[in-house]
Amino acid sequence: MSGTDEFNPAVDPADQYTYTIAGIAPCSDASAIVEVTIIVAVADAGENGSVEVCINSDIIFLFNFLEGSPQSGGTWSPELPSGTDEFNPAIDPAGQYTYTIADTAPCDDASAAVTVSIIPEPNAGIDSAITICIDAAASDLFNAIGGTPDSNGIWSPALNSGTGVFDPSIDLEGTYTYTVTSTDCNLMDMSSVQVTIGEKPDVSGAVLASEPSICIGFDISVELSGANQLIDGIYTIDYLLTGTNTASNTIDITVSGGNASFLIASNLIQNSGITFITITGFYFVGEFCSGDTDLIALLEITILETQTPQISDESSPFCIQDSPTIANLNNNIIDSEPIIWYNLPENGIAYSDSDLLQDGVTYYAAIQGANGCESTVRLAVTASVIECLYELTVPDGFSPNGDSINDDFHIVNLDILYPNFKLSVYNRYGNILYEGNIDSQRWDGTSKTSDKVLPLGVYFYILEFNDGERNPIQGRVYLSR
Repeated sequence: MSGTDEFNPAVDPADQYTYTIAGIAPCSDASAIVEVTIIVAVADAGENGSVEVCINSDIIFLFNFLEGSPQSGGTWSPELPSGTDEFNPAIDPAGQYTYTIADTAPCDDASAAVTVSIIPEPNAGIDSAITICIDAAASDLFNAIGGTPDSNGIWSPALNSGTGVFDPSIDLEGTYTYTVTSTDCNLMDMSSVQVTIGEKPDVSGAVLASEPSICIGFDISVELSGANQLIDGIYTIDYLLTGTNTASNTIDITVSGGNASFLIASNLIQNSGITFITITGFYFVGEFCSGDTDLIALLEITILETQTPQISDESSPFCIQDSPTIANLNNNIIDSEPIIWYNLPENGIAYSDSDLLQDGVTYYAAIQGANGCESTVRLAVTASVIECLYELTVPDGFSPNGDSINDDFHIVNLDILYPNFKLSVYNRYGNILYEGNIDSQRWDGTSKTSDKVLPLGVYFYILEFNDGERNPIQGRVYLSR
């Protein structure tokens, strides 16, 4: 019927069909015959069908839901656990199941499908408990249910909203039940939400106070007072630092008689300048409904800092004979403020100014500023103590004429080398004119008995060292005017 070699078994009859190729003279035409036999298909799987069953339904037979006139004896895929067309909604998954009847070759097998939908059990979610603050906005209890509940349930007891919206200003705390029902399958599921209305602390009258300024590196002690509406007990507060220092923290405080105190740790105070302390939350311990912290004015504190001392360009060594002390180290510091020396760069023990220096030991200097704050960073100075070599020099004369030059009998380095010395001076007749030691004024050419000025001439001395080693020496000195 197509006018070509296309054979349509639905419209074309069974017959012999001759195919001819015309020959070129003197050759004759060439022909061949195709005999077509139409085999009528006998397999019938019926027509596609569908079914919706409850999860709690009894077993169904999928064959019964095929449309048309399906033949029996076919096979199902995917294969069910039963090995037949028995479908158990409690264990078999929803989906498309194909029924196939085998046909005689060359005819194709016949197939039809049954689509199975399962109505699930109603899901009311999982029980939960919530606390809603007394001044909070209305909220939908549905959002508090655990799990993935269906949205078509009802609440009991009924809320004032007529829905699941809970308004703490008019609704009562308690247990609210959410029920989801499947009328088709005669199933029901319930969950509950335990609602507690949270009270908030009354912080009216509360005031924060602290020292107006504090040295950097120290904790800030904050006092809260005037909170007379609070019952005694433990509360949780949130505070915020702003200004030159920024931080936030949550701590517990104990309120007694409307008063409490807490510390802000020094590690939160890293910068000098003005820092503000704001209470951002005030709760009963273990709860989350905050009192009105806008009623508590922020607290302003100035954080003070003293700069690190600076060392001079050159550090002078110290001689052992000078018995150098900690106070001598101050000569190497460029600062007019009091200096405190420590044995460690942080914390440690402060030295006394009279403590002797040790060679090669590092000492750490902090400035005691006019604001009362020590510098937090200390300057390290390593002491260099050397052995000083002194010589005893005895002059052979002096001239006490009031010109401030060589006006007394000065034995150089005597008090350093021999601090226990005794010096005696005599005239040529053996009369003693002067006796002295490290605590005496040097001999200025006067007599100790009369305070008279002695005439120029040669005088004699005896020097006792009193060190247990060196013998006394004697000599002469010329007094001129």
